[in-house]
Amino acid sequence: MSAGGSADGAAAGAVSSTHLLLLGLVGGLICIYLSGFFDEVLGSVIAGIGAVLAIIWGADAIRRVASYGLGTGVPSIGYMSLSVGVISVLSGISLSGHFDNIFIGPIASLIIAAIIGAVIAVCAIKIVGMKIPIMIQCTIEIAMASCIAIFGFSVGIAGSYDMVSIYEHVVATGFIAVLFIMCTMAIQHPFNACLGPNEDQVRTLKCAASTAFLALTVTGLLSVTTGGLGWFVVFIIGLIGWIISFRSFVLASCNDAASTKWAGLWPKVEE
Repeated sequence: MSAGGSADGAAAGAVSSTHLLLLGLVGGLICIYLSGFFDEVLGSVIAGIGAVLAIIWGADAIRRVASYGLGTGVPSIGYMSLSVGVISVLSGISLSGHFDNIFIGPIASLIIAAIIGAVIAVCAIKIVGMKIPIMIQCTIEIAMASCIAIFGFSVGIAGSYDMVSIYEHVVATGFIAVLFIMCTMAIQHPFNACLGPNEDQVRTLKCAASTAFLALTVTGLLSVTTGGLGWFVVFIIGLIGWIISFRSFVLASCNDAASTKWAGLWPKVEE
């Protein structure tokens, strides 16, 4: 990714990065654990909300690290971090199965994601030569946010964070690949979409909320395969969240724009 000069001013925002970290890390992890104390329907919804919180946190972390350059590395760090997320989730639930303790899965996955994220960041600084002061911190944050997002949506589909359930409903079905692409887009798209000289943190976070709830909507559709009406509840909550957040993002974009004008559709025949 591009590594230009410092962009402290560009990365600063109205919402504290520490608050967003707590929201995504603590809130997301609590939601995943809480999902285990409710029935499959409510558990899927709670875990999905945890994933939404993690995506918003991850989008802000990408905003902070990518603001040091031209933003050209946003897709790169997004896909790289989601790869870490998938690996850490599968490793974490495998450990929970090995020790026959379901509660090990979420926290083990998070620790593995942090370690791999730190190693990648150190390699980027020491080997690739990227001179970004917050590279290590943000890479760890994005990797952990990716882990919670993948884990949360996996529980949203499977209805449980039990190893067998996730392997059966998420891995064996191939949905893990869908989650990889979907969460990557949800986390890295907001800053890419809002990138520019007048980029604003609040507007970017509103876009992140819309992509997160859209991902929750898709998760609801994917969970149809598990049977029952749980998928419909997740789908509706995701859809309502997406409508509200996307409308808020569009209004913020219109308010910040110098002017807006409908340009019409493109011509059917090229002139």
